[in-house]
Formats: sequence, structure tokens, C-alpha cells
Amino acid sequence: MISIAVLCGGPSSEREVSLASGRNIAKALDKNKYAACVIEVPANHSQILKLFAAPKTFANIDLALIALHGAFGEDGVVQNLLDLRDVPYTGSPAVASALGIDKVITMTVARVSGLRVPEFFTVQKHSNILENVGMLVRNKFGYPCVVKPNASGSSVGVAIVRRGRDLRKALRNAFAEGDTAIVQRYIKGRELTCGILGNAGEDLLALPPIEIVAGNEFFDYNAKYASKKTQELCPAPVRPSVRENVKRASRRIHETLGCDGLTRSDFILAPGGKLYFLEINTIPGMTPASLCPKEAAALGWSFGEFLDKIIALALKK
Repeated sequence: MISIAVLCGGPSSEREVSLASGRNIAKALDKNKYAACVIEVPANHSQILKLFAAPKTFANIDLALIALHGAFGEDGVVQNLLDLRDVPYTGSPAVASALGIDKVITMTVARVSGLRVPEFFTVQKHSNILENVGMLVRNKFGYPCVVKPNASGSSVGVAIVRRGRDLRKALRNAFAEGDTAIVQRYIKGRELTCGILGNAGEDLLALPPIEIVAGNEFFDYNAKYASKKTQELCPAPVRPSVRENVKRASRRIHETLGCDGLTRSDFILAPGGKLYFLEINTIPGMTPASLCPKEAAALGWSFGEFLDKIIALALKK
């Protein structure tokens, strides 16, 4: 019997999604294989430190199954704390996690590794350039453009800006998630995503890509978790060559960043067939509405079997 602590909650804006992931995971874990407990990580940082410093928190735990999304979960912090406690965990190591949550770094790495990314520039919360952002947009790529936080998930703080007068509000919302915002060329096209299962340096399995047909303007937080109009088509109804390109690109960024376990990469397929990499998720959602479990189901795996494979990869490291 393997003793597993499912970590969920945490201090990020994705706390509720994380709690839903944790509950869904705990419910699906095979009780004949695992003795599982759910550890709800507090939202308060001082309480988090007390939780991880307490000797009894991880006593007799064989593995931490991380279901923490966004800050603290995907940025390498919880991984560093678990490394200090010598507790094995699912997913990527601390360095790969820190790289993966930083969209500027991942898009730069993706570009260097041969993937196409949308043109972008960054804006710092307290910089003097703030007054000139509109001029930069007009000079570089024009409207519409996309404004997003550099380090967050679930499309929190992301906006498509169609007019200059809406730019300041979009930046304000992005800065609510951190001190760096990305202003990016808007690429009109089809939204595709693909999960990768495997540890860096070993054979990587690409799950069947999904096409997301958002009920909203794009696949934002509401479209992900609330809209009944959103469609998630798996496998994506695109040419086989496009599916293979998505899988190849997803493997490449997973491998290049040194990721382990499960990741999910997001793309835009533009008219004419150009594929643009957007970002990688090193701890994808595991709620009933989440994408990777649907990709696994397309291979004939139950959610419990999918978790078995993620756990096996963690124990193998």
C-alpha cells in the first residue's frame, strides 16, 4: 500500500480549481493500491510555512501528489519545500516548474528550440514605459492584442484588447496577478492543447490533442469552468499532420524545460497552418472539467488508471 498526500488549495487565484482537482483525485485513487489523505494547503503564507515545518505533516507519506495550480504550486516553491523534507512528489522538479510558470522564459525557450511564438513585449508594473504602451502596441503589431500576466494560470487576468482606451484596464487586471505583464500580438485561429506524459530524458507519450471551441471570446476562466457553450473536441478534428506537429512541439518544450510527469501545452493554429506555441502548464487541472483527463479517456484510460501512470512516473524518479 502506497501512502499518498494529495496537496491542494494554496494561496493563488486558482485555489478553488485546485481544491476541485484535489477532491477529484482523492475520489478516483484506487483504494486497493493507495492510502490517500488530502492536505488542504492554507491561503495564508505563514500558515503554509507552519504546515510544511510540522514534523507530522508528511510522517509516513510515500509520495506527495501535487494538485496546486498557479503560484506556490507551479512555480517551484512547494517542490523546494518538499525537497527539503525529502518527500518525493509528482510532476516537474523545482527548476523546471519555475521556468514553466514564467511565460516569457518559456516562449523564449520555445523560440530558441525552433517553435513559433507570437510577437510580444513585457511591461513592468511600476515602470515609466506604462504611458507609452499604447504607442508600442501600434508600432509593433496593432490592435487587437492580448494582455496577460507573466505567471498565472486558468487564463486569470487575460484579456483581448481591441481598442487603445481598454489597454490600461487590461494591464491593471494583469498586474493583479504579478508585477510583469505580457502584451502580445493577437493570433486569430483555432485553440489546441496537448498533454505529455513522461520524465525528461525518457520516452514521452503525447496524449491526443484537443481542440477547444470556446463559448466566450476565448478560452478564459469562465469558458473553462462555467460556460455550457464551450466544446472540447478530442481528438482534435484537424489534419493528421497538424496533430503530429502539436504532439512534436509539446514533447519538445516538455523535454527542453526538463519537465517530469504530466504537462500540457497550449497552441493557436492560424489560418494557413502556422502553429503558435502559447504556454506550458506543469500541473494541469484535474477537475471533472479539465482537459488532460479527457485526453486520457480518449486512449481508453479511466481517471484512476491515468493517476496510476502519473504516480508511477513520480516513484520512478
